[in-house]
Amino acid sequence: MILVLRGKGNYSVDHLRDEVVMVPILRPVVDEESIGKLIDACRVPRRIGVVMSAEVIDAIRGRLDLTRCISLVIGVGPSTCGAVTSLFPTIRCVMPPQFFSGGVSALLKQECAMGEEVLVMRSKDYAEEASITAPNCRIMEFGLYELIVDDEAIKRAASLLKDASAVVFTSPKVFLSFLSIVGRDSLKSKRLVAIGPTTGAAMIKNGFNPLVPPRFTIRDAVEMALER
Repeated sequence: MILVLRGKGNYSVDHLRDEVVMVPILRPVVDEESIGKLIDACRVPRRIGVVMSAEVIDAIRGRLDLTRCISLVIGVGPSTCGAVTSLFPTIRCVMPPQFFSGGVSALLKQECAMGEEVLVMRSKDYAEEASITAPNCRIMEFGLYELIVDDEAIKRAASLLKDASAVVFTSPKVFLSFLSIVGRDSLKSKRLVAIGPTTGAAMIKNGFNPLVPPRFTIRDAVEMALER
């Protein structure tokens, strides 16, 4: 069995095998103060926004019409751009070739004019390596939600670990949260896959040597975990 651990979400892996089990072990809690600051910032129209997760769109749903302040979104990946265009169909959403923060930063450097203000919307919980940088831009960052551990879900995931041949981790916080529950020894015998380089770096810092797929998506990470 392949155990896939992630934050919130119901991403379907029906196209894969029955042996793949996905458990969302974190849940987002919206930061209303940060939402208010973003609403204030959106009173001034800007061109570019960066959206680092589909959960950002869930956080602003019913609170903010993003079309009032931006016309172009750089989304971190397909599920994020899908969420953007579903709620705001008039906003153009583009993605970097590699679906991680480094790819977003590289694309932002290409898109952003010198001194242009850019709204970066994301979780409050991210690794330093996942910072969005673009020297030519003036970045205004908004952490719109915090990811907290879902106690019941993480217990369920821990109970499934003994039957898992491989574990896929989809963010540094997912990995660190699970590690704190099950301990290092429980993971040593497993095939470990990180969804991308930022998650992989967190795992390496903690003494593991994860596999990283060539494309940083859940689908590709699961395919790698399924390889024998």
